[in-house]
Amino acid sequence: MFITRRIHSLVLALLLLGVGGVGPVASAQPTGDTRGRDTRIVFFGSSVPNGTGDETRQEGYTGRVRQLLEPAGWDVVNRSRGGDNTVTIALRFEPEGTPDPNTPYLMTADAGYAVLALSLGNEGIMECAPGQSRRCTKTRDEADRIYEQFATGLWNLVERTRAEGIVPIVTLAYARSDFAEREYAYTRRMNLLINSWDVPSVNLLGAIDDGGGRWADGFVADPLHPNSAGHTEMAHAFVPTLFDALAAGKPTPTRSTNPGFIRVSGGSPTPLSFSPEHPMRSFAVSFLVRATGDGTVAGVSGQTLGNRVTTSAYGRQRQPIDIYNLSPSGQIRVAVSVSGGRLTYTASSGEIVRSSATATDGEWHHVVLSHYAARGETVLFVDGARAGAVSERLQPERFVLGGGGRAADEAPQQADFKEWMIHRAGLNADEAAALYDGTLVQASLEVYASLSGSSAMATENRAQSLSVVEIERAGVTHTEE
Repeated sequence: MFITRRIHSLVLALLLLGVGGVGPVASAQPTGDTRGRDTRIVFFGSSVPNGTGDETRQEGYTGRVRQLLEPAGWDVVNRSRGGDNTVTIALRFEPEGTPDPNTPYLMTADAGYAVLALSLGNEGIMECAPGQSRRCTKTRDEADRIYEQFATGLWNLVERTRAEGIVPIVTLAYARSDFAEREYAYTRRMNLLINSWDVPSVNLLGAIDDGGGRWADGFVADPLHPNSAGHTEMAHAFVPTLFDALAAGKPTPTRSTNPGFIRVSGGSPTPLSFSPEHPMRSFAVSFLVRATGDGTVAGVSGQTLGNRVTTSAYGRQRQPIDIYNLSPSGQIRVAVSVSGGRLTYTASSGEIVRSSATATDGEWHHVVLSHYAARGETVLFVDGARAGAVSERLQPERFVLGGGGRAADEAPQQADFKEWMIHRAGLNADEAAALYDGTLVQASLEVYASLSGSSAMATENRAQSLSVVEIERAGVTHTEE
């Protein structure tokens, strides 16, 4: 039998009625006719959420998120301003006295939800170039102080919004083309810190990272801003039903401490599956597996992405910039398998990445398959270590765990699974290692099925989304150690 994806309004109705043991929730999903605080999302940040770099003038990733959410009844308002950091944005939280008509305040927007979108670059984390002294750091101690200033200032904004009855959502620190390894390390460190907070977050870096903390080629307008294609990729990092889940009172996910796992032995080629309702580009799928022999343990089907390059004039000097326009170009299947006793990834080209870890030793092994559509790379991590990478661009349409998604993909005779997660952003080496160590990386997390606890709880989606896992019961059993 299948557990199918449910219509969002039906899910929320069931939640509100307490069906299935779900407790009281905050509020119902907005309808298409509703406008007001309960359905108003205000983006409150600096130049990138304000749309700078978007040569199409569609308000950048904020405008694209608006296009995604407005049909569901959400009202998206932009109160961002170029150049702001945690110090200057605090002055725009609410007016003192008579509001300045030229200042975009948060509190005058009557927000129910606030997307707090700032960058370490504006905070001044950059190492000073020769002769530079403003918004940069000369020493490691100065950079550490800027890091702490950003973390403290951002958390103060979270607490301040909550004190006003506004639900905060934080975007992770993201790229700049003038970042070097030092700035990239601070960015990764900050993002792990934000992931540890009890606040929803969005992994923008995982949509646009070139592998060194910079904008990926073809997705950049200038060193500080993405172009229209870059903004599009960043918008894909937002979980489409995040705000619906928040309206339903769904809490920040936590790692399951329940015993048990799912055992797959024969039966369907799609024991567990998830199909995103809205286009997904960059992604990461992760899980723990214990296999008895060779066979396919996970698959992703969808399309490859073709790249059409256009050139546009940008900025006051009308400098030409390349824009990579990605579009589906052909059906594909990729798979994670145990082959010769080792975990491997077979890419869309047929190229194989093979880990050095023995996968049939009776122990649990952690797998992260991380795909970056913008930079065109898929990376396999096994037990927190990078196994290798291949060049490709994918748009996933279905994720399968416990098989490859078709009868020809022979699964191991028996395999155990738990901790299945699907993120709407690529995960870097630090994040993959954190997952392996037991830290929950919750930014842009669309699916988290612990596959533990009681049979009813095993496939419950603990992520802040309304996405639902499909199950084919044949050959799938819930087991405890």
